[in-house]
Amino acid sequence: MRSLSNNSFMRENDSGRLEIMQPRDAKDSDDEVEDPFHGENRLRILDIQERRPIGHEIQAISEPSLYLLRARVSDIAGISVGETVEIPVEGIGSLTEVRLKDLSGTSQQELITALSSSIQADPERHISFYNSAGPMSLKFHSFQLLSGIGNSKAIQMVQKRGIAGWHAFEDVDEACGIESVRLLAERYVKEMEEVAQTPRLLDLLVRTE
Repeated sequence: MRSLSNNSFMRENDSGRLEIMQPRDAKDSDDEVEDPFHGENRLRILDIQERRPIGHEIQAISEPSLYLLRARVSDIAGISVGETVEIPVEGIGSLTEVRLKDLSGTSQQELITALSSSIQADPERHISFYNSAGPMSLKFHSFQLLSGIGNSKAIQMVQKRGIAGWHAFEDVDEACGIESVRLLAERYVKEMEEVAQTPRLLDLLVRTE
């Protein structure tokens, strides 16, 4: 065996050729894999499906970070579409992320409504977009990330916002004549559908530490 460095060595394999080996880090085997959704507090249910041979699966939006998730459940008593479930809770298995395109038809139909409810349940986190949105270039304002908002409308919204900003989504709607919660929910769905969308409001507003 010939030493290369403190972290690697060469040995002869079964065919007589030399190969570089990396020593296994002992702590790697002992470290637990961190749950990527450990910071989530609730699941807002999008759909409940039967799973053979037994049991059910739920598809849901997590709160506060709005991940699309699924999990096996042993008992669906007390779980219904549109409602929230506090987690962790006995009876709901491990959470795994699911792509938007793999959601059931029912989940996709419920998604905008569920996201709107999640936004309204945590308004301070989400309304910050309307209070902090600024120009991204000389010709494009962040407000134009929202469906149906053009340049002139974006300028009008900036003027209506003024220095004080808005304290509630109802104030945004009244001042600008829009459905601010729904527009934000639709933007989130677009980002879930197209991961290459930039900037990503989900990352900038919702999933920041």
